[in-house]
Amino acid sequence: MAGKVKKTVAPKKNANGYKMPAPISVGEVIHDTIGKKKWRIGPSIGVGGFGEIYSACDHESSPKKGNNYPFVIKIEPHENGPLFVEKHFYIRNANKEDISKFMKAKKLSSLGMPSYYGNGSHEYKGEKYRYLVLERYGKDVWSIFKENNRLFPPTTVFQLGLQMLDILEYIHSRGYVHADIKGANILMGLSKGTENQAYLVDFGLATRVNEKEFKPDPKSAHNGTIEYTSRDAHLGVPTMRGDLEILGYNMLQWIIGELPWEKSLKQPKVVQDMKESFMKNIRANVKKYANVPDALIKFMEYVNTLKPKDTPDYSKCRQLFETYLKSQGKTRGSKLDFSPSKKLKSKTTAVDNVVESDNEADEVEGRVANKKKLNGEAPKAKRSRKAKIQEASEVTENSENEEPSTKQKPVKRQRKRKSTEPAFVVNVKKTKLVPRATPPAKKNHANIATQTSTEKRKRSPRQVSFDSPIAEIIGQKKPLKVFKHNESANSSGDIFDDSFTIEEKKVKPKKRLLADEEILVKKVVKKKVTTAKPKGKSWKDSATIVNGRSPPK
Repeated sequence: MAGKVKKTVAPKKNANGYKMPAPISVGEVIHDTIGKKKWRIGPSIGVGGFGEIYSACDHESSPKKGNNYPFVIKIEPHENGPLFVEKHFYIRNANKEDISKFMKAKKLSSLGMPSYYGNGSHEYKGEKYRYLVLERYGKDVWSIFKENNRLFPPTTVFQLGLQMLDILEYIHSRGYVHADIKGANILMGLSKGTENQAYLVDFGLATRVNEKEFKPDPKSAHNGTIEYTSRDAHLGVPTMRGDLEILGYNMLQWIIGELPWEKSLKQPKVVQDMKESFMKNIRANVKKYANVPDALIKFMEYVNTLKPKDTPDYSKCRQLFETYLKSQGKTRGSKLDFSPSKKLKSKTTAVDNVVESDNEADEVEGRVANKKKLNGEAPKAKRSRKAKIQEASEVTENSENEEPSTKQKPVKRQRKRKSTEPAFVVNVKKTKLVPRATPPAKKNHANIATQTSTEKRKRSPRQVSFDSPIAEIIGQKKPLKVFKHNESANSSGDIFDDSFTIEEKKVKPKKRLLADEEILVKKVVKKKVTTAKPKGKSWKDSATIVNGRSPPK
């Protein structure tokens, strides 16, 4: 009986729908018919969205058993398309002469544009593959980001931003848009002298700059990595301004740790709406987070001013980033430090740390309280911010090697430091001043300074102030006029008005008096003035003084 024939297992498909290549054994030699070279495959470096990446070396010049692999080979099945797009992008734009010309024009010492070495097709175990040979680089920024608890120092973020701006300007000048900038696609240099240079790789979604009318394309909507996709790419139209927007999202994530929409990545439309509302008021939304420099806010506000077909002003963006770095004592050429800054052990920093870490301390106290509740223990009262600062200041007074004791020790008064200067005794003679006699008081003169409160003169009840009603009779508290509708006594005409006159009349009092005496009463009577009304109102026709003010001259 003939033996059973084993069926070949079909390659698995990725979540994106791309077929993944079968594993290729180490030592497999690939013949590059175009470049007339042979490449030997080394261990696998990683798996991408549409293929696998292997380390590689030159088969002829490299030793057979060597572990030095200065190149990488990206491999994907012929059915997939992204590597085909990337391959043609490198053929057209990764020419070393073009890169060096751009660097000279921009006065750059380095540029994070990957070097291209070869491409072609290779058949392995009956399956046809497409491959691309590139220079090998170090760790990707995303893995470094996760190693540092998802936080980078702002200065490092702006240094990376400057390097990405240089690459994007080169790509855009060649008529292409990257559309997939992210930490996983940014690799650090591996060779000597390139450790502080970041390289932008993976041009699988690179497209030509749209020269046509801006029109949404539902077929290409939400392309790219959803958390960083630009608003234009959400509509299906990648743009140059979109690349800067994606860079801004990356920089914001590296500073604050997480983007506002990262919990809704399974719903692209929700993410799109959140980005639209976020970018409408960038300053207010970014200010919610701590430690975000104003330079990043200005950069994203500038992106908002660009139109779909506009070419960005890269010099303006670079100036924003470089100004911030200068204010922090750094330059674009400074060493990249990805680790978060260490906290100094001093009084000021200890107090600041207590204040800044209030939220973290509250969370820890909450967890401890929950545990104590489960164990049946009574939770301790929450400490106030003032108490925490006081405790921090007490801790810093002790030495670094000693642990602070729980008992409160009496505070010792610090003795005054003895001076090394020689001491001199100086006798100062105090002179007593002879008191002067107070001058005698003048005749009929009341000395107010020596009067007591009981001796001070009281105001006469019959004295009338300037503000008192003019209709009130002097010496009598009853006014002549009865005011209607709660009318104020002060609502009468001005006392300087010509319509008022004072007449003297002899009137017998209504009340019965002991003697028939006539009392002289002064009464204010309004004089009727009959004059012809002027045709129009003019300041010349008014009184000389109205309500205490002179008319204009």
